[in-house]
Amino acid sequence: MNLPYTYALLSAADHQRNEFIKLRGSEADQEVRLMAGAGLVEATFNNGTPGAYTAILRILEPGYAFLRAFHGQGFDPLPLENGAALASTIAAGSV
Repeated sequence: MNLPYTYALLSAADHQRNEFIKLRGSEADQEVRLMAGAGLVEATFNNGTPGAYTAILRILEPGYAFLRAFHGQGFDPLPLENGAALASTIAAGSV
């Protein structure tokens, strides 16, 4: 799991009104799968059909614990090399 990227995705979802955020791209899909497997989020995943996407549906309590634990630990703001990747994975209008 890429901790800075996980933090950025959780933080982006946390800033959404309903914690729902659509993501595109294989890097985001893989990271959200790991996050869901670790019990940080509830999510749906890209199934490979045209127009499909991965989405964080809800942050779970362990996800909030992750955000609290890493807040101010150098993950905020996201490092530049991952910032561009995050910007390209978040679907237009999601943030």
